[in-house]
Amino acid sequence: MNPSLFVYSRERLPLTEALDAFARLTPGMQATAMLYSPRRCAVALAADGAALGPTGQRLDLNGVFEARVFSETAELRWLNDPGPEQCHRAVILAENDCSVHLPGWMAEQRSDVIDTLPQRYFLWGEGTGQTSASGWSELSTARIGGFLVPVANVGRNGRVTLLTVEYVVEAEHGNAIVFDERLLKLEVHRA
Repeated sequence: MNPSLFVYSRERLPLTEALDAFARLTPGMQATAMLYSPRRCAVALAADGAALGPTGQRLDLNGVFEARVFSETAELRWLNDPGPEQCHRAVILAENDCSVHLPGWMAEQRSDVIDTLPQRYFLWGEGTGQTSASGWSELSTARIGGFLVPVANVGRNGRVTLLTVEYVVEAEHGNAIVFDERLLKLEVHRA
C-alpha cells in the first residue's frame, strides 16, 4: 500500500508558534532544525518548541528567514515574510493524519502517491574528529569553515548524510513525477 502525504499549512504564524505546533506532533522527541539567516545556516535540535544549540542553549531566532525542522515523523517548513503584513507561511508534511494536533491549520491529503524514493545527500564538509560531550560533531570545509552538527561520532574525514524521501505521483500527462520531498534525519555516512 502506498502512503498518503498529508500537507498542513498556515499563514501569519511566527516561527516560535510553528515550532510549538511541530513539537505537538513529536512529544518528547528531538528533531533536527536547519535555520537560515542572512549570515549563516545553523543546524540545531528542536525540542519542546525551541531550537537548541550544541550546549543546549536556546538559539536566537531573530533574523531567521527560513527554517526546515524534521524528524522521521514529519517536517516543518517555515518562511518569513518581512513585510508589514507578516504573512509568514508554515507547512507541515507527514505520512500520518495529524489534524487533531494541528487545529486551525488547512489540511490536504495527497492519496495519489504511487511510490516513494529514498534519497541521501552529503552535508557540506568532512568530520574533524571532534565530538562534544553533548554528542555534536564538527564538520569543516575550506569554503565555509567549521560548524557543529547534532550527530555523534563523525570521525576524521567522515561524512554526514541527510536522508530524505521523495513522493511520486502520476501527473496529468501520465508521467510519474516527484511531487515533493520530505527531510527525515541526519546520520553518519557508512561507506
